[in-house]
This record gives sequence, C-alpha cells and structure tokens, in this order.
Amino acid sequence: LIPLSGNTRSLHSSRARMAASILSHVVSDLCIGKPAVRVLPPSTPIAAALATLRAGADPFVFVDAAPPDAKKTAVLSVVKVSVAEILCYVCGDGGNLSDPAAALGRPVSVLTAVVGDHGVTRRVDPQTSLLDAIDALLANNSHSLVVPLHARARKKHHHVSAGYCVLTQQDIVRHLFGSISLFSPVAALSVSSLGLVRRDDVHAVHVDDDALDAIPLLRRSIGQGTAVAVVADDDALVGEICPGVLGSCDDVESVSAAFATLSAGDAMTYIDCYFSPPEFLLRSIRAELTGKGLHAMCDLMDAAYTTDVGALSSSSTSSDEECLPLAPARRARKMSSGSFRWRSTEDVAACHAESSLVAVMAQALAHRVGHVWVVDELSGALVGVVSCADVLAVLRDHLRPE
Repeated sequence: LIPLSGNTRSLHSSRARMAASILSHVVSDLCIGKPAVRVLPPSTPIAAALATLRAGADPFVFVDAAPPDAKKTAVLSVVKVSVAEILCYVCGDGGNLSDPAAALGRPVSVLTAVVGDHGVTRRVDPQTSLLDAIDALLANNSHSLVVPLHARARKKHHHVSAGYCVLTQQDIVRHLFGSISLFSPVAALSVSSLGLVRRDDVHAVHVDDDALDAIPLLRRSIGQGTAVAVVADDDALVGEICPGVLGSCDDVESVSAAFATLSAGDAMTYIDCYFSPPEFLLRSIRAELTGKGLHAMCDLMDAAYTTDVGALSSSSTSSDEECLPLAPARRARKMSSGSFRWRSTEDVAACHAESSLVAVMAQALAHRVGHVWVVDELSGALVGVVSCADVLAVLRDHLRPE
C-alpha cells in the first residue's frame, strides 16, 4: 500500500468535515432571513388572491388546504397558488373565458382541482435534518415545504400566515452548490452519463401554434417543476412559457386574453412586453376577442389600459413596434430580495447532454428555475430536460448512499 501524502490526508479530512457539516444542517438553517408566507383561507375570492399577489413580494401565495374539522395539532397542509395556476383555470374552460369576472369571483379553493396533489405543500419541523427534508420532497413529489418560523413563540392557532416560511427545491440545491467540491467526482460528470436527461417529460408547442394549446401543457409542467418549451421548425428551442416568468404578469385578465387569441410566439412577445405591449398585439387581441364573442374579456382588457380605443384604431402614423401608454397601476412589482426576477421568455436555461452536473446547476440557479433544457449541440434542437428534483436525488444519494 502506498501511504497517503500529507496533502491528500488533509484534503480527505477537509471533505469529511464538510460532509459532516452538511449532514448536521437542519431546515431552519436555510430559513434564516426568509420572509413569512401568506396563507389565505379557502373561501378567499380568486380576485382577492390576485390582489394579494400584486401587493406581495413573492410570486405565489398559499391556500389553507386543511380539512375543516382538522385539529390544531394536525400537520399544516397548504396549496401553492401563483399566476400560472390562475391562468390555467381561466383559460382551461371556455365558460371562464366568456365570463372571466364570474370565474375570478369564485373561491380560491376551486384552484385545488387545477393544482392537484403536486401543489400540496406540507409542514416540516424546524429541526428536520436537511437530508430528511430532501427525502420528504422527493417522496411526495413536492416542490416546496413550509417551515414554522420562531417555533418557540408560535401563537395558539397554527393556521397563521406570519408563522411560516417556504423552503423550495431550488433553495436546497443552492445551499448544496456552496459545497460543490464535496460532490466530486459526480459534479464533473455529464448529465447524460448520470441519466438526468428526461426525453419523455418535455412539454413543447410550436411557435405558430395557438397559445391556448400550451395551457394543458403548462398545467402539467407546473406539477413537474418545469415549463412549456416553444420551438420553431426542426424543434429548435426559441423560448419558453415559464410559470416563474408569468409571475410578473399579475393582470391575469389581459394575459388570459392574450392566450385566448394569439399564437404561442406572439404570447411570448406579449409576456416580454407586458408592461408596455406593442400596439399591433393589442389590436390583434381586441379583434380576435370580438370575433370570438368574448366581449366580457374584451371589456376587462380595455379596463386594464388607459389608452383610448378610438385613438388606438385611428392611429396610422405609429409603427408596429410602438408601445402604448399604460395605466398607472401597471408597474413592475417590487419583489423580495432573491425571491424572483423578471426575465425574457427567450432567456432560457439550456445545456447540452454532455454538460457537467455542476454547469447545469449553475444554469438553473442563475435563472432561478427548477429545470434546464437540453439541446443538441449542433442543431440547437430540443432533446430533453433536466429537473431540479432529479439533481437533488443525485446529490442526496452521494451524501448518503443506500
């Protein structure tokens, strides 16, 4: 046997200490500085939930999903709701598009049918180990957990929004990324060799398809923590319809109108220009809404903007690229630090099949998403997707192999 050098022994000792440090972490360590989440009663109107989203610092709220007869000692069960879920609800039913005001007046509990089991977020104790938290996420196919804040000073009733914060898969991946050297040599292996490239779970629409065709795919992608890819000819990836990006478009009425009338490519343009959409898109949306008899949706669309419709139709000197003045209420929301950032639908996280695990993690964290698209290195064609959940599974097995 060849004796280990001093440098090698020091390296092994350092990694052992780092591993022991990670294994000793509990979920409350990752919640330091996190804001409390908002938990709404199930009877809250969807419109009121939207108002909460507009006023809040995060692109989501939670809805109390505990049974009415649940005891105070019951495990907290909440459903995560964002603009994407509400958009799927409004656009997923023709009746809702015909009468959006009635749809938004219904209790937010109706969204649980849209969200399904994947949206249920459960509480874990603040002293839950990091590895047990990862196991809970993977076992329940969940994207997040809620953790009580200031457990020693909790109020009598456990359904209090001020008492909990949310811990996501991305939070844990970001935490582990800070100790990426611990995961050598796995971190340097390609995502293809690790079996992380999923080819059957890709949800994609062509750029010229109706945007409404993306709605059922968006609903599925929410459950998988991914997005809907938008491709051109030869499956070249040109962008995505991402739940996170939709979080900046808190005027669901106008976004629903865009999805009901535009192609997937034009819907991407509308999302990108949400705060100042091009004139030609507004004309097209209004014309299509009128043609489809969606007059109530058209009225809501007009209410979202202060531009005079008559002036809009008579304007002949402005170019197609000119943007219209908007209502004072349409402003970028102020987000809490690190929780969300606006980005273009074309600004996607992408890699190649031979990209290393660490490179893919860096892409996902930089874009603050739970997925990275895999494209062909030569043609740019979409070939698969890597999910945050699968990355977590690999990291977890490396820390504690079974």
